[in-house]
Amino acid sequence: MNEAFPRPGQLVSLGPYRGEHGVALRAGISIGIPLLLLWRVGHLDLALYAAFGSFAAIFGRTVPLGPRLRMQAVVGGTLVLSVLLDTTIGLSGLRAFLVIPVAAAWAPMVAILAHRERWHPPGALFQVFALGACSSIPATRSDLGLAAALSVGAALLALLVTLIAGIGSRLLGRRSRPDPAPPVVPVLPEWRLRHYLARYSLGIVIAGGLATALGVVGHPYWAMVAVVVPMAAPDTPGRLTRAAHRLLGTLLGVLAAWIVLSIGLPAPALIGFAVVMQIGAELFVGRNYGVALLFVTPLALSMVQLAHPLPVAGLVRDRALETLLGVVVAVVISLLTHERRQDADG
Repeated sequence: MNEAFPRPGQLVSLGPYRGEHGVALRAGISIGIPLLLLWRVGHLDLALYAAFGSFAAIFGRTVPLGPRLRMQAVVGGTLVLSVLLDTTIGLSGLRAFLVIPVAAAWAPMVAILAHRERWHPPGALFQVFALGACSSIPATRSDLGLAAALSVGAALLALLVTLIAGIGSRLLGRRSRPDPAPPVVPVLPEWRLRHYLARYSLGIVIAGGLATALGVVGHPYWAMVAVVVPMAAPDTPGRLTRAAHRLLGTLLGVLAAWIVLSIGLPAPALIGFAVVMQIGAELFVGRNYGVALLFVTPLALSMVQLAHPLPVAGLVRDRALETLLGVVVAVVISLLTHERRQDADG
């Protein structure tokens, strides 16, 4: 199965700059405004609910304004549902265990929708991340309404920012067009249902189950996210490349996060840091996923610290260990489900 492995150059190559600043700025604005508002009213503990709704802003960068808004609306709906599912799970004292089967059922459904609708970025990463992150926090019934309102509001804000940016382009005399990027979203080869179940459901169950069994009960979703990320690639070499990027980028990213979070920044400064990390992630995610993880990892950890501060050393350690666990599971499953015909066609 030599053709299953990526070429060494794929790990370190940096794609050309294609005007990613547009989506990067939209993403930064979309996440920054809700966080600042929550800080002003003294409720940064609700930051995760708003943050996940705002992630709708990063979708559809390769399509014109109209289809982009429709894609963001659908994605935003799945993000809101993820937040509501995880908040419901958070009502239970068994939330650390319940999230695993729920995520295993939810992820392939989202992945199939993303595949058929050709979402960009593809896959179920953000939905699994949302499902796991918020379910790790104890919740009350009153939190359901807050979670719905904040996630819906943030998703609508993301669409509004996208719309204003598109209108602004027209007012400046430019035709509304996608951000400079590859003109066509790569078409994934058709997968059979068993591949979705193996690559998403089985991967989540194994990674999440091992993380929980090993005692990292607070954040088993990091292992689940790590196993889901590579599965968005269209072929086995792509999945192994993304797995390597996930591991190496996360290990370097946790070092950066440890340095910054150990300083003990005040909330406004930490919000500013999160916005800068969001912008940096979008500037590089289409060029080299490993480089983007240098921004994504501090972003994710800063969001956790804004909502529910934890000891920094334990936080970064758990992130690194669970990512390693999830990547190992992803690599094994990718090799076991490798199809020569699929890779050749893809």
